[in-house]
Amino acid sequence: MKKILSLGCAALMSISLAACSTKTSSTSATSTKTSSTETANTTGKYTIYNATGESVTELYLYETGKSDKGDNLVGDKGLSNAHATYLTYEGSSDTKLTLAFTTKSGYTGEFTTLSIETAPISLIAEDAKTGATAINFAATPAEYTIYNVTGEEVSSLYIYATGSSDKGDNLIAGAKKNGGSQVVTLDSVPEELITNNGVGALTIEFTTASGYTGSFDKLSYETAPISLIAEDAKTGATAISFTAPAN
Repeated sequence: MKKILSLGCAALMSISLAACSTKTSSTSATSTKTSSTETANTTGKYTIYNATGESVTELYLYETGKSDKGDNLVGDKGLSNAHATYLTYEGSSDTKLTLAFTTKSGYTGEFTTLSIETAPISLIAEDAKTGATAINFAATPAEYTIYNVTGEEVSSLYIYATGSSDKGDNLIAGAKKNGGSQVVTLDSVPEELITNNGVGALTIEFTTASGYTGSFDKLSYETAPISLIAEDAKTGATAISFTAPAN
């Protein structure tokens, strides 16, 4: 049985198993021998990064040669540029898979010899290809450009997996002073963000010199500008804005 999981969705495909056995006569010593063509299944684990420069509207992972691609693994919402998702596929070690995608502009790419393995995979833009291959076996970093527009000094800045008790290191640097900025880079999706339901959310949290604390717990693995805003500048509960300050 092969199983593919993405963002809570599952598609099942069947595989035939054959077994044969021989049986001795009742007058001889018992000696039953069984041979089997069954190959033990394993699970492929793929962290998918969208590096196409646009939204991916369709994403499929299926056994090469099969006509049924299964479900669109990014659903109606798609996979935004510079975002990531996580897929698994269960099959035998000699199974070859096809990873196929389509972007909003209609650009399509596929890779037809994907093995059952654990690997980062970046979907790349057509003009970034060095050959026929539309993927790279590498992670695409997430980059957050942080701007301090709180009106005061920021004493601490943390980005960590939502729900984790470990916030990690205080990341504040160039954004410490009001009007300052800095870039925080994640080289790949943190292990603690990966679940069977996909890639989880991050929390960004900061505290100012006056003791004001702001946070946002639904930050995606992505590349984006983030402004830390003053408490009296908030239009709702959110203490950040996904915009760069106007010059």
